[in-house]
Amino acid sequence: MSVIAYKIKDVFSDLWFNIELFFNKFSPKKKVVTGVEPVVPVPPVEITHEVDRNKHQNIKLPFALRMLRMSSKDRLHFYDELSTMVESGVTLIDALSIIQAQTKTKSRKKLYAEIIHHINSGMSLADAMYIFPHVFPAMQSALVEAGEKSGNLGVVLIELVEEMEDGQDFLRKITGAMFYPVIIMFLAFSMVTGMLIFVIPKIAVMYEDANAQLPALTQMVIDISNYVSLNWQILFASIFGGLLFFVFLFTKVRFGRLTWENLVSIVPMVGKLSKEKNLMIIATNLSMLLKSGVLISEAFEITEKTVGNLHYRRELSKIRHGIIMGRPISEMMGLEDIKNQKFKYNKYFPLQFAQLIRIGETTGTIDKMLFKIKNNYHKSIDYTLKNISTMVEPLMIFFVAAIVGSILLAVMLPFFYIGTTIS
Repeated sequence: MSVIAYKIKDVFSDLWFNIELFFNKFSPKKKVVTGVEPVVPVPPVEITHEVDRNKHQNIKLPFALRMLRMSSKDRLHFYDELSTMVESGVTLIDALSIIQAQTKTKSRKKLYAEIIHHINSGMSLADAMYIFPHVFPAMQSALVEAGEKSGNLGVVLIELVEEMEDGQDFLRKITGAMFYPVIIMFLAFSMVTGMLIFVIPKIAVMYEDANAQLPALTQMVIDISNYVSLNWQILFASIFGGLLFFVFLFTKVRFGRLTWENLVSIVPMVGKLSKEKNLMIIATNLSMLLKSGVLISEAFEITEKTVGNLHYRRELSKIRHGIIMGRPISEMMGLEDIKNQKFKYNKYFPLQFAQLIRIGETTGTIDKMLFKIKNNYHKSIDYTLKNISTMVEPLMIFFVAAIVGSILLAVMLPFFYIGTTIS
């Protein structure tokens, strides 16, 4: 579904881009002043991200570029091609020009043309990417900036591609684990709805013509069938509207998102999986940023924006402010004194997480410890997903069998007493 959505957005962006080009033909042309020496590009000045954001907010983009979105698969393809060419010795401008020439989408061609233009004007690649925060996430732009400043852009891009491939593989595992239960639920819902609307009313007419005294279970199923048959439009609209409302409430409203996160956290296995997934994302992003040379306070700021869970965002914000005040990270995660076993409970960061961070702080290898944490949680999540798949399959089969079996039992029950129920 996400692939189809991005394709629709690409078509819409291309259509709007063509409309803008059409009206630009009738707009007054700017006068070209001749006899002026060309402006020499000024090399980018090393400034903080906060200043960069303010500067980039003043750059006005065409509507088509503001609407443009790129899927993670398309970004992965972009970084993969760029890293291959940069590592092969191709200049950045030539590499972007080749990628632009290979792109079929007009709006994306315009995006790459804008990036090339800004680089030719003296910006770095990261500065040009910061102009399009809706296309390039802040963490990826920060990694590119760190790679450019250290002179290892190709290496950073290769590591980014590997991490994105690993992330997509992880997402496919989660999707695969949830795909089977969703399909089973959909089929069960469709089957039960079809029986209530098309099958049960015909059987109910037969029993009514026979003047049968129906068992309570059969009568209840027939009453439900009659109600569904008469009001299926209202029921469908109510269910669809209710789903939209709850999706909006739990994804767009802060109170709803916090409530949903609290509910998920108390569900057996699912809460553990959600917590480990958030910790793995935090460890992955922090390790990549720190390894690339990003300042630790800035790494926490960027990671805070890449985590979807609001509770973890709040905790990361507290840790970032503590770092600025000079407090150790492990202490803010709950570990006060590892020798005397002094620690306070932190429901967001386990003690093992804080202990490994403390080792990294002591030895100066926080990025390596975070990478180790990431691998540990990756293995744990794989194991949990396998257990969920193993447990869910029989539970779903039992659930569907119970519902369908109850309906069939209600339909067939009068036949067992056919001699006494028909007058």
